[in-house]
Amino acid sequence: MLQIVTVVLLVVVLLLVLAEMIARFGLGLGNPPLWQEDSEIEYLAQPSKNYLRFGKRISYNSYSMRSDEFPVAKTDPNELRVLVIGDSIVNGGVHVDQDALATSILQRKLHEFLHRPVIVGNISAASWGPPNYLAYIKRYGTFQADVAVIVVNSLDYADAPTFVPLTKRRPQRKPVLALQELVDKYMPLYARHKMRARKNAKWKSEIPTADQIQMCLDAVKEIVGLLRKDGVQVLFAQHLDKIELAGEPEIGHGELGRTIRELDIDPIQLGGYYAKAIEDGINPYHDQIHPSDIGQKIISEVLLESIIDSV
Repeated sequence: MLQIVTVVLLVVVLLLVLAEMIARFGLGLGNPPLWQEDSEIEYLAQPSKNYLRFGKRISYNSYSMRSDEFPVAKTDPNELRVLVIGDSIVNGGVHVDQDALATSILQRKLHEFLHRPVIVGNISAASWGPPNYLAYIKRYGTFQADVAVIVVNSLDYADAPTFVPLTKRRPQRKPVLALQELVDKYMPLYARHKMRARKNAKWKSEIPTADQIQMCLDAVKEIVGLLRKDGVQVLFAQHLDKIELAGEPEIGHGELGRTIRELDIDPIQLGGYYAKAIEDGINPYHDQIHPSDIGQKIISEVLLESIIDSV
């Protein structure tokens, strides 16, 4: 009996070691993108970090942008600088490789088309809203940008920061084990995702307050004012999630559109381009709201045309 128990325990240990190695070296777990709390921005990616997750490369530069490193000031007077600002739509998350991001594609295509040096900075984090964008620009400035594109979705009209402590979804340090991250983070996320999919539910169901809405719409106006003060051409693009595309846009889409138009900016509507892709048998969504690699490519193509027209 003692020998049987010993063998069973040895097999269990070996299986756990094998599972840990697969999770760590096969999936890239155990080394998650790390975040830091901030008293003004709320939270942002820890700077100058590189990761490999699920076979996807994820890099943040010294300004916590999901972009390659570049100097604060232009090194070439002919250089074109573009800032693309947003939340998880722009950031891509762990399911989009660095090179497949709309901003990475945009940088390559602008260089090819304009035959001049191009930098595209990706200022983004999951669940950021206009007040986060504003706080970031106040902290870091506009990087001598020529054009800024702010990508918003319907939830952004009331996505005010809460400044609650960061959870396991946005870790501040590495877990001890890769399996620990799988159990603590990804299994609960998967369960919530499946529940939403079954119920065809929205990602957020909280009813926003008037103060939250006003804070976000005021932030949109203030960030445009700051960018324009520095001579930056400002563009907006409005994203629709899969449910909105199949039905009607949420109230926030209209509220944001109205505020943007009051600033003499006609927002780019991405929904029609997603719909065309679906008609052609191509799915631009990774899930209910986030663009897939194809969706990121569509965004880059739409923004490419608009940026070229503006410079």
